[in-house]
Amino acid sequence: MAGTGAGMGRAEIAPVAAAAELSGEATRRSALLERVGSQRRYPVVRRFLRNRLAVAGLVVIVLLYAAALAAPLIQRYDENTLTPGLRNQPPSAEHWAGTDRNTRDSWARLVVGGRVSLAAGFAAVVMVMTIGITLGAMAGFFGGIVDQLVMRTTDVLLSVPLILLLITAASLFQPSLVTTIAVIGCTSWPGTARLVRGQFLSLKSQEYITAARAIGAAPGRIMARHLFPNTLAVIIVQATIWLSYAILLEASLSYLGLGVQIPTPSWGNMLQDGQRDLQSGAWWLTLFPGLAIFLTVLSFNLMGDGLRDALDPRHRQR
Repeated sequence: MAGTGAGMGRAEIAPVAAAAELSGEATRRSALLERVGSQRRYPVVRRFLRNRLAVAGLVVIVLLYAAALAAPLIQRYDENTLTPGLRNQPPSAEHWAGTDRNTRDSWARLVVGGRVSLAAGFAAVVMVMTIGITLGAMAGFFGGIVDQLVMRTTDVLLSVPLILLLITAASLFQPSLVTTIAVIGCTSWPGTARLVRGQFLSLKSQEYITAARAIGAAPGRIMARHLFPNTLAVIIVQATIWLSYAILLEASLSYLGLGVQIPTPSWGNMLQDGQRDLQSGAWWLTLFPGLAIFLTVLSFNLMGDGLRDALDPRHRQR
């Protein structure tokens, strides 16, 4: 009887153990499927995060824009306040980036100048992308006389060195922040237009575009619903890389005296102003704005390269 009871106990435990094992296996499979699903859901983000240089660039850019937005909180002194007796003082605990020949705090001017330079670069890129995408999309989709007109205008603008074109355009108007943004935006769009035109030309021959035309979809709807979303990845990368170019161009124009004018600080005119005292030993007046330009341009380029690699369709098979 005892043996029979033990056998019956083992027979009752076996189904319970089997059920527990099946439940554990189901839980493991569910977790695995959920992990795989999340990986498939955000492949671009995962590929971008694996690129440490791109992530480092993104972190630096976020910190720079955060500092620009919080400039009134972290600048300590007004950027145009004069402090008698503190001419060309080196960096110290009181003045983190020293002072200039006019006794102004260089840290305050660096932070406010960053806000000006970053805002100018962003606004210029918005103009470049708007003009370039619009003209490139029209040229690629409609073709014919529209394509010829846009491409010949592009050829003319690209035949002139960009910096020479910028200097010529900026010298025709009163130098200011608005003029700098407008000049960069109105002269730098040909590259974007050509890129978008090429993408539209390759996409408009696809079967789904032919089907959309067959059912009577309007050209605007085809471009907005089918062509533009498939070009968005290229546009994002182009805009990111162009941000670094725009900031560098703004700094170049301001350095030459054709951009943002003193006393309004920008990284470019801070370099111009600081070079006068470089030989007298005031190295900090050019080091800090030059370092800010270098880090900003490098960070945008690193982030742009990371986005390009993450959005490249060939990486989806790896």
